[in-house]
Amino acid sequence: MKKFVLIITIILTLFVVSCDNNVETHGRASLQQQTETALEEFRADHFGLFIHFGVYSKLGGIWKGEKIPYYAEQIMNHARITIPEYEAVAKEFNPTDFNADEIVLLAKNAGMKYIVFTTKHHDGFCMFDTQTTDYDIVDFTPYGKDIVKELADACHRHGMKLGFYYSLPDWHFPYGIPRLEPDSTTNCTEHVNQVYSPLEIITPELEDYIVAQLTELLTNYGDIYTMWFDMGLITSEQSRRFRETVKSLQPQCLINGRIMNNMGDYMTLPDNGNISSYGDIYWDNPTSLYNSWGYKSWIERPTLDKQIETQKQRLLTTVVNGGNLLLNIAPDGTGKVLDYEKDVLNGIGDFLRAHPDTLEHLQPCPIDCIIGVGKDGHIPTLTPQDCKPHAAIDGTGYMSVQPNSWLSWQLDSQTSGEYDVFIVYKPENDAKEYTLTCNGVSKTGVLPSIDRMLQTTYFGTLSIKEGPNEIILDQANRCNSLEPLGLELERIILRKR
Repeated sequence: MKKFVLIITIILTLFVVSCDNNVETHGRASLQQQTETALEEFRADHFGLFIHFGVYSKLGGIWKGEKIPYYAEQIMNHARITIPEYEAVAKEFNPTDFNADEIVLLAKNAGMKYIVFTTKHHDGFCMFDTQTTDYDIVDFTPYGKDIVKELADACHRHGMKLGFYYSLPDWHFPYGIPRLEPDSTTNCTEHVNQVYSPLEIITPELEDYIVAQLTELLTNYGDIYTMWFDMGLITSEQSRRFRETVKSLQPQCLINGRIMNNMGDYMTLPDNGNISSYGDIYWDNPTSLYNSWGYKSWIERPTLDKQIETQKQRLLTTVVNGGNLLLNIAPDGTGKVLDYEKDVLNGIGDFLRAHPDTLEHLQPCPIDCIIGVGKDGHIPTLTPQDCKPHAAIDGTGYMSVQPNSWLSWQLDSQTSGEYDVFIVYKPENDAKEYTLTCNGVSKTGVLPSIDRMLQTTYFGTLSIKEGPNEIILDQANRCNSLEPLGLELERIILRKR
């Protein structure tokens, strides 16, 4: 291992000057102003390329002749590979077909404005030249070159923005949490093994190691668009330290919500998550083409036409709801991008070129559909199609957004009156209390569960006033802020008394 003293030197140097002093010294705008400007640019970019590439790519989802399910980039865990065994794979990692210019031009042709590359995944192998460890692509492999630098140089040549994925847990770091012996008594294809976990605490030694590597990544590769953190169980103090490290070196660099503890600049949906309108926040939607992020040689792929249409619609739905789509590709162990994945990106690019203003003319979904109520007082049935689903947002943990928290409808009534309310729904849980609110006045009642079948419950009365009205359906009491609504709403019937 390279001299660990370098880590301490970098850390001491980093914290001599605070983030605010750094900004003032260079006569720049305030950190908040730079972040807000960067966020507006981020939202306008709409579409980015995610690249999962590392030692795991060489295995392609296979270990000792056995097809290993689950995420291929986590095969070290799922196949119970010991550190010495995984190091032996890394020793032979030689991605000579990696072509940074080709990848950048592929992204540009697809209409993407930025790239996020896996600089280090959970396996702890560094795809960049680092002074903190020899376990990197320059010192540990026959390839012997800095792939991150190759990609950074290509991005600069072709005007592409570059962001870095960085895993907070590290399954190789010698001073991380104690390791259990791999379980060899059960079939590893039957369940997700947790010899190594994506959700691990960050020890003080690993915390210092992370800060040193962030310092290198944000010093040696030019302007970085975003630091895209992932996983781990980190304290608020650790989140704050990682944020201050990033912002002190590159104030304009954005940080995703998976830094946790509300220290991110924008939120990240769960992987391949449900899309909703997340209000006046900034967010991205990380999406894979299959049920894996890293290369898996034996995966079943949808037909090309179906895949292009699926990802095109996902892009449009994401953008119209105010988010950015971060679409992943997975080069194989040689560094080659699969022809299938090239064709998917080119297909999306063809669509965007045929409709050049598509993403710029898309407007976020309206706050609510406005339902008109005439003088006769008849209110059309309220349905999920007429409402706005509201997301719950909690940036303290990894799963920081939940798209179906509560529902609202807007009514514009030409008359006032009292209405009986009937709710038609399929329950997803046992009987729960719900609240129906109209113009700040709430009614609370139980929506029972009877064999999870479609059912109708009388919910009492609501007063509708002349003019604008807002009706809200929500849980009365939540166990936690990210608990979903808990029912599949069919419709709400309001009958004038």
